[in-house]
Amino acid sequence: MLQTIHKTLGTILLSAVVFTVNAEQIAEVSIPEKVKEDIIKRHPKAHDLQAGHETHFGQNLLEVTFKIDEVESLMELFIANGTLFTDELPLADLSEAPPVVKETLEKTYPKYEFKKAELIANPNGPGEEYEVYLVHAGANWKVGIDGKGRITGKEQYQ
Repeated sequence: MLQTIHKTLGTILLSAVVFTVNAEQIAEVSIPEKVKEDIIKRHPKAHDLQAGHETHFGQNLLEVTFKIDEVESLMELFIANGTLFTDELPLADLSEAPPVVKETLEKTYPKYEFKKAELIANPNGPGEEYEVYLVHAGANWKVGIDGKGRITGKEQYQ
């Protein structure tokens, strides 16, 4: 009887932990009204707005992804006060980035599988960063790399 209670409690605790982890993975970031209004003013047909937090050029930013129609999606980055910082431009492949970006990836993640990449231009001066999504050793990675090939951030994602 006592063994059954322990087993049941263990199952309940494990379920709670799994639920908590999954809730964190799917938690949506709320989009401030000022940001929504700005997007709709510039893109009246924008819909399906979703947001997340990112760091580029040493700044914590709000990334908002939205659709213009059923095919075209846009990504824009906003600073904490809700002002547009810049946008993220999808790249067809890494040939659109400086060769040093691909060299860094090949050295750091041998035999990686490329998924997608985005360009983030610095609106406050020279330079750009690249956000590269890849698979390495069975894990999904989002890697930030500047135009000089330095890794600016990396994180595993589901």
